[in-house]
Amino acid sequence: MERKILEPRIVKLPVAVAASVLWLAISPPSAASRKPESRATQPPPRILNLYDSFGHGKKGTTLDWGYSALVEYDGKTILFDSGSQAEVLAHNAKALGVDLAKVDIAVLSHRHADHASGFDYLLKLNPSVKLYLPSDRGLGAPERWRFERPPEAAQLRPEELYWGGKETSINYKSSGRFWNAHADWVTATKEVAPGVFVIPTTGAMMGDFSKYPPHQDQTELIGIPELSLALKTGKGLVLVVGCAHSRVERIVIEAKEALSTNVELLAGGFHLLPYSGEQVTALAHRLKVDLGVRRVAPAHCTGVQAMQILKKFFGEGYSYAGLESEVLFALER
Repeated sequence: MERKILEPRIVKLPVAVAASVLWLAISPPSAASRKPESRATQPPPRILNLYDSFGHGKKGTTLDWGYSALVEYDGKTILFDSGSQAEVLAHNAKALGVDLAKVDIAVLSHRHADHASGFDYLLKLNPSVKLYLPSDRGLGAPERWRFERPPEAAQLRPEELYWGGKETSINYKSSGRFWNAHADWVTATKEVAPGVFVIPTTGAMMGDFSKYPPHQDQTELIGIPELSLALKTGKGLVLVVGCAHSRVERIVIEAKEALSTNVELLAGGFHLLPYSGEQVTALAHRLKVDLGVRRVAPAHCTGVQAMQILKKFFGEGYSYAGLESEVLFALER
């Protein structure tokens, strides 16, 4: 069949319409209509140390005790912990060219001030950010409380009893530190974005008393709830820990079991300051040989002695992770 080729027609538009068409042609798309960046155009995945007490400070940051890391992963910007002082976090973020208003997800590892304080600044800049918190009543997480009703209660009027005698348990909840935040209390491993997980553990050797006098012989510690951040990559998990009060090896085990994969990179505070050199060496062997951790990037409370031992033990698998450092990782093989 013969195909006819038609000559183009020239259509004359009114001046106002022509100007509108031209404006649409040269104007950039709005943020709402703009397509998300492809992986090829995204910045490389990284962990940027925003807050720590060791580092060179070449970009004008301030050293201080505490920990905060900015994690960029597959188009998401995640703030993990926030340091001891809001003003120092603000200063360091500015010095490093980080806009915390663009943070998509925030994760608090545990309630200690050297990890939680800077969130006041984040929430001022970015009040709608999604904040994932450990299920800790000290932060405002709900907790079920039960009341024992003694036999003498039968002799009391309703107004002399808690809740008029109608309730024997309550869902105790305070407004808490983050009462006005878009918060989620995490009690089980949870995927908070594609490939992004928060993993809860509890530090058994720290926390609040569960028994009081006259029950001193039964005194126990409830434990301190803690969250770690896990990112799935083609080589395994990138696992970021805050202070590892739950013990860093236990967090690795929990992550591997919960997500059924190995740990490619372990970063953050390992809390090895109180450990002897022999204990750290044994732990390094356990992490690398027994648990299969391929890379480490220790920071914050890991301790100088432990960092040197880990550096020697892991060799090329060790990354310096002080303030201002970037630890890079790949999404795929």
